[in-house]
Amino acid sequence: MQDPEAAPQLQEVGPATFRLRLPIPFEEGHVNCFLLPAEDGAVDMIDCGMNADPSLELVREAVRELGGPSGRIRHLVVTHIHPDHYGAAGQLTEEWKAQLFLHRLEVPLVHPRYLEIEQLVEEVGHHLRLHGVPEAEAEFLKNASRTFRQYVRPGLPSLQLDGSEILELGQRRLRVEWTPGHSPGHVCLWDLKAGLLFAGDQLLPNATPNIGLHPQSTPDPLDDYLAGLRRLVRLRPRLVLPAHGDPFAEAAARVGVMAQHHRRRKHQILRALGNDELSAWEVAIAIWGVRDNLWEMRMALQEGLAHLQSLSLEGRVEKRARPEAVSWRRARRRDPVRAGTAPPRSS
Repeated sequence: MQDPEAAPQLQEVGPATFRLRLPIPFEEGHVNCFLLPAEDGAVDMIDCGMNADPSLELVREAVRELGGPSGRIRHLVVTHIHPDHYGAAGQLTEEWKAQLFLHRLEVPLVHPRYLEIEQLVEEVGHHLRLHGVPEAEAEFLKNASRTFRQYVRPGLPSLQLDGSEILELGQRRLRVEWTPGHSPGHVCLWDLKAGLLFAGDQLLPNATPNIGLHPQSTPDPLDDYLAGLRRLVRLRPRLVLPAHGDPFAEAAARVGVMAQHHRRRKHQILRALGNDELSAWEVAIAIWGVRDNLWEMRMALQEGLAHLQSLSLEGRVEKRARPEAVSWRRARRRDPVRAGTAPPRSS
């Protein structure tokens, strides 16, 4: 008997709106893509899964089911270029001559990440050593992303987004909401009339996305991410359609939980620093421990760095930078502006 968890799943989650759960080859789990049928066999799609045969065949089956024998993908909007969201973009846009929409800050990340990778590998290696990763671990970790390339076939965007565009997808009018942090050009799609939010990885029901400072991130990804969450709460969505997990309501409550998680993480980091001056690698080990899975350690380092950077901008941590190393220590005096008090006025 086939495992129902592994069976193809195409589920209607709203009028003329369908969730397609696609497998992620390198982990136990799925990514949600969304299909919005239009007319004459045309189907618009939000995210597309990975460039792997099982995933591609599920997409083809779903498009035939919704669009009939002449079914085809017309528009493909990708929330961000991580492999589980963007991997099949090149294959699907070529196969159906679909138009690909992607935020412009994601576009320059594609070639160094998936095509011309050697320079990025060296940049990542330098970044890891700069933040205290021992040489042997840094040499391994800088190459850890290479395997993802086999699951990605890049596609060229027909339209580069800035945010605030109104897109006609299926039978919906969706506004592009730029929400950087998890990735510089991450976008959500908002249906004001229906109160429906296609949230990508920005807002998840049971997990927090990795928010990391690294060579391809924005300079302050955590605060970017939290600002995006606050903007989404102000939209007051009736239903959130996330990229992982089930649709959910009560977005404001979920955002409150996630914001509290990051506040607690900052307090943990401050306690870990104590009166010492530490590298980000030492902080990551203090918070998350030593893991056998070095990829998890790389994620921990990046997330620790994002929190340390935010703390330094708040004036609670000092970031001591030299060409050979960056270290962190608790600030002796807080910046009055970032600490929430006004600076003294001159008379």
